[in-house]
Amino acid sequence: MNARLHETVTARPLRVLMLGPGLVVRGGISAVERIVLAALPPNVAATHIPTMVDGSKGTKLLTYLRALALAWLRMGQRPDIVHIHFASRASTVRKMSLARLALARGCRVVMHAHGAGFRDYWASLSPSARGAILEVLRRVDSLIVLGERWRAFFISIGVPKERIAVLLNPVALPPAVPQRPGGQRVLFVKLGIIGRRKGSFELIDALAKLRPEILANVRLAIAGNGEHAALRSRIASHGLQSQVEVHGWLSAEQCKRLLASADAFVLPSHNEGLPMAMLEAMAWGLPPIVTPVGSIAEVVQHEGNGLLTPPGDVDALARAMERLAADRELRLRLGAAARRRVEGLAIEFYIAKLCALYEAIACTR
Repeated sequence: MNARLHETVTARPLRVLMLGPGLVVRGGISAVERIVLAALPPNVAATHIPTMVDGSKGTKLLTYLRALALAWLRMGQRPDIVHIHFASRASTVRKMSLARLALARGCRVVMHAHGAGFRDYWASLSPSARGAILEVLRRVDSLIVLGERWRAFFISIGVPKERIAVLLNPVALPPAVPQRPGGQRVLFVKLGIIGRRKGSFELIDALAKLRPEILANVRLAIAGNGEHAALRSRIASHGLQSQVEVHGWLSAEQCKRLLASADAFVLPSHNEGLPMAMLEAMAWGLPPIVTPVGSIAEVVQHEGNGLLTPPGDVDALARAMERLAADRELRLRLGAAARRRVEGLAIEFYIAKLCALYEAIACTR
């Protein structure tokens, strides 16, 4: 492409059609969408169409049908990029249909894989279902994945490696990390879905294993949507009602206040993509106790900027919590290193990489 033609192509805003969960949906994908859309530069004009919202099955079906109709119309206007966020199971089914629609309309397509359970989902599929998904992933212009482990997985199932781009999730950095002078009370925080996949019940079991002299000074705040009744039952079975606070889904401002007041973050997940809650906690200078699943170990180094425990290992989780609860200097050291690690994932750097990918694909027309 000569310079004059390139100037003509790039003079107008790059038009992006983004398809994914509604921006108020409770979850990590929506969090990524919100932070990305808010940070896009003026030369990128993005339109977002929600493909799923919280609510009944009927509401979700109507939302998806509306998304199909709107996407068909918008794709007819030939956006430069169609950016589609997908997870696993029903999300994969919906988004592969939308990707086929975009490809049929002659659009440039970027798929963005988020699903923590996609590996297990893939293993459960029939050969014909795998083939249908793979046919789409081989045709799209780029597949964004959340880390090198996910890149290796998608290559292993047949996605061309040259079409895969690794973009770790972005984070909005608070301008300053609060001073944590320390005291007797140590507050651990867990944010996100409450359920088995996130290790919520094992976390309560681990808390119950803390030595009495440590437990007396520990508090745990758990916030998110999910299995509240089952969690409260587990808390009561251990007699930990005075140690554990359970909240529903918190607003962005409520999350900030909780993270600012906390001393450490804990998320003993069984599988993950790259959890936004963990990145946000690290941005607030909190040392994370997490499991090396998904792309977590690409961000958290054991003893370097956090502590890693095997998924499902309640004893190891309890030992890690005891270490941080008893050692303020360790908390501060790991917390400062955690903040430094995620500074490279600041949204400004992420947007530069994402826009470079958009431009590279758009300019290959």
